[in-house]
Amino acid sequence: MDNALLKKPIGSALVSMAAPTAVGMLLTFLFQLVDTYFIGQLGVKSLTAISFTYPIYILIVGLFMGISAGLSAVIGRLLGEGYIDRASYLIGLSLVIFGFLSAIIGLVCYLLGASVFELLGMSDDLYPLVADYINPLFFGMPLLSAVLIANASLMAKGVMLKPMLVMAVGGFTNLILDYVFIFGWGPVPALALTGAAIATVISWGIMLGLMLILLVKEHMLPLHFAESLDKVALYADVRDTARLATPAIAAQILTPLSVAVITRIVSAYGENAVAAYGIVTRIESLALTGILALSVIITPLVAQNYGAYRQGNVSFLRLDNIIALSGRIAVYWGVIFYVILALIGRMLVTFFTPEQQIVDTAYRYLLIVGFSFPAFGLALISASFFNGIQLPMLSLKLTLAKTLLFTLPLAALGSLFSETFIWVGLGLCCLIRLEDMAA
Repeated sequence: MDNALLKKPIGSALVSMAAPTAVGMLLTFLFQLVDTYFIGQLGVKSLTAISFTYPIYILIVGLFMGISAGLSAVIGRLLGEGYIDRASYLIGLSLVIFGFLSAIIGLVCYLLGASVFELLGMSDDLYPLVADYINPLFFGMPLLSAVLIANASLMAKGVMLKPMLVMAVGGFTNLILDYVFIFGWGPVPALALTGAAIATVISWGIMLGLMLILLVKEHMLPLHFAESLDKVALYADVRDTARLATPAIAAQILTPLSVAVITRIVSAYGENAVAAYGIVTRIESLALTGILALSVIITPLVAQNYGAYRQGNVSFLRLDNIIALSGRIAVYWGVIFYVILALIGRMLVTFFTPEQQIVDTAYRYLLIVGFSFPAFGLALISASFFNGIQLPMLSLKLTLAKTLLFTLPLAALGSLFSETFIWVGLGLCCLIRLEDMAA
């Protein structure tokens, strides 16, 4: 096994893992922004419709991101300890189990239908547009869950560049198919929001095929069952994955749940406010790409070094240095991109809609909430580090405190005054949590 992650200088290891991950995420977010731009050409109602679908979509994605985080931590530890066969069988088993689980979740969400979105404050006339977009995504969830698991498995080994290229191929495919299926081309009719969803599902299928090829080439996917496999050890690995994934899932889904609640709160101020919130969440994701990428790679990097530390092969000081350097990078990134959004944020929003009220509301969000980017980054890095050293409950406590004690209460309090004070509440929650961490 390549032990580069155990031997490289920490700065070099972080850059070599985070750079391709950031590029892959950047491309994905850019394609999502273009997707939002195309849908914006269909009108404000279509833009509002996809804003209502966003919390439910990221809630499901968060579930499987949590599973992937737990799986990545276990695989990273197994590879660090030298148990390569056990890692590969765990990956194969996870693809089957969680692919089936995602199919069930997608079906349940489809059957629940309008009742789910009514809880978010959606008006009845919007539901046909919402259903046109979200229903194909529900049925494509097994593809996405398998992509996330495969990607996390490859990252746990330190394979970063090739998955990034796969994400780029999928994003570019989605971009091309978006235009074709949304507006129609040649024999393909204009399918509007349904077309955008179909393009996304097709791109997921392409990414999954390429990810599976990578897993086979990296010898991380078993092609046959070995009689000599230690089934007791495999069961223990599955149990460890569940133990680590459960709090990671809770941490991951708390964020989209809070987005769902905030969407409900914002909906009291009308469709334009919801549309503005939907736009800025996408711009925010793009601006925070570096921090998000760093938080993703911290878990497998720390997990491999933690596994080697348990074997006496590396010093705990190396783990301490990983979190220290990552924290500094997160703060610098947050400050730089807050300044950038303060300067060009209004122009970015006008790219999606000419509606002045939406533009003003969205820009106020970027000015107010963007101030907390550095604090947000530190909290995210800390949570990922705790997952890597097999202490997921500490990670969960960070997220629980941020969401339940600060984010939702402050947003609700702000809504009593105006939509601007909702943004103030969201910005304050990260700063208060940072002070609590420092204490």
